[in-house]
Amino acid sequence: MEFIVYCHQITSGSDVGMHFSATLQESKARVAEYRAALRQIDPTSEPLGALGIYAMALRMPDVATIIDILNSPESLLATCLVRKKLVTLIVD
Repeated sequence: MEFIVYCHQITSGSDVGMHFSATLQESKARVAEYRAALRQIDPTSEPLGALGIYAMALRMPDVATIIDILNSPESLLATCLVRKKLVTLIVD
């Protein structure tokens, strides 16, 4: 079984530290909150650049896959990812 989740970059151009949401609208709202919080902390900071929001199709792991993941350094995301597609960029 496949399902879609949306995720956005925390750092422009990087997949490290992605944040996941159930819907595209929720992901866009999280990006807006993140940018607003950073501006409040440091209003004079440089723009963050374009933050990508991706639709990720994942497959539900079975018990054997979960056991393999628990016994290895593999990530659940890397193991269950079927496809990843950039759906929008949020720019300052």
